[in-house]
Amino acid sequence: MLDEKEKLLKKNILFNLRKNKKVATAYEKAKVLWCTVAVFLSLSVIAAIYFISDASNIYHISVEGNYYLSEKEILDMSGLSDRHKYLLTVPFIVENRIKENNIIEDCHVNLLDNRLVKIEVKEKKIVGYALENGLYVLVMNDGERSGLNSSNLYLISKVPLIEGFDEQEMKQLQKHLGECDREVINQISEIHSFPQLKYQNLELVMADGNFIFTSVYGLNILEKYYDIESSFVSDRKQCYYFEDISGNAYTSACPWEEAEETAVEETEEKTEEE
Repeated sequence: MLDEKEKLLKKNILFNLRKNKKVATAYEKAKVLWCTVAVFLSLSVIAAIYFISDASNIYHISVEGNYYLSEKEILDMSGLSDRHKYLLTVPFIVENRIKENNIIEDCHVNLLDNRLVKIEVKEKKIVGYALENGLYVLVMNDGERSGLNSSNLYLISKVPLIEGFDEQEMKQLQKHLGECDREVINQISEIHSFPQLKYQNLELVMADGNFIFTSVYGLNILEKYYDIESSFVSDRKQCYYFEDISGNAYTSACPWEEAEETAVEETEEKTEEE
């Protein structure tokens, strides 16, 4: 009888221990759950406060590599501003927005420390603008065309007007102009075909009012234009001639002046004969 009571007592003790252990385990689980919920809620509140505050905004956006397009235009294309959330900025999305502009050849967006965003663009080279099918278009060095409108009309101040060339001549001109620096192209106001001269069949009207006659192969001499122009400062003639083979430059009477002189001489000769 005593053995049975001992067995029953031990059984009750074991049952109570298991019950207490389950209660303790449930309590620990509940405690962990509530702690997890509390931490999550705290982090959510902190994150909400952070994203609501200006501390989560982009601090500064830098734009590099642009020549034709202004910094404001690129920022407008990017969709970014100092009100945009830094952590929500996705570089490849911003890059694709900017690349939609047909003047942009490539773009890279980097998120830097201290909430800084760096936008690097590579623009196509615009060699001039021309009238095609009754509309003015920007001419790229790769042959691509871009329509001129009120939003990009200001770009013609940085490139020359191109007139009088057929399709093959235009391709050659684009290629050789594309090898010139943008600053060199910006010195030219107009480029006209001038077939009256066989070896210097390009007429360039410079921004300073001078005229240059050369071939497409002599365009690289334009890099020395200011040095050449200053060396002839005492010469009143406004026409310069660039020789593509020798690389030499000289001034002389403009072709139309020579034509006028020839016409005057012919008139005088006829008068003397009469």
